Amino acid sequence: MTEAASQTLVHLSTNLVGGTLAAQSVVAKLLKIGNIVSSSSVYKRYLSSARVDINSNIEVVFRFKTECAADELLWHFRQYSAEKKEKLQLLVFDELVVLAPQITLPNPSLHTDLLVVRCAAEAWPDYEHPIIQKSLREIAAQSPPPLDSEFFLQGKTLVDF
Repeated sequence: MTEAASQTLVHLSTNLVGGTLAAQSVVAKLLKIGNIVSSSSVYKRYLSSARVDINSNIEVVFRFKTECAADELLWHFRQYSAEKKEKLQLLVFDELVVLAPQITLPNPSLHTDLLVVRCAAEAWPDYEHPIIQKSLREIAAQSPPPLDSEFFLQGKTLVDF
């Protein structure tokens, strides 16, 4: 454990079918190693152009405060998604910039995936991307809306259960 709490952004993705309960289970595990400061809305992302619910995910981004080091946090993420039903992705860890085979921070999804950009901007709008040098609010405002997704439920639903 590090001495000071670190601010992170964490992206959670899981299947729509049974996804709310699965996401709540992951949140309960996350709360054992830190605190959720804020959450984006939860969005449904269609995985095909047919826009069929059975072939879609729910996705959310949390602003998460933890005393874990980045590598320890990644270890926890692997444990929490061991069954591969849920996917946890570390988007940012404080102002850390890393380009390594095992991790890239900030995660490229933070500015390339339109849904992740929107969710991250909801969870931490004032975070300044250390490479692009713009806030997430600015990046999201300059990005087109994601066409493969729609609002599903409030993020608070996953945290307050």
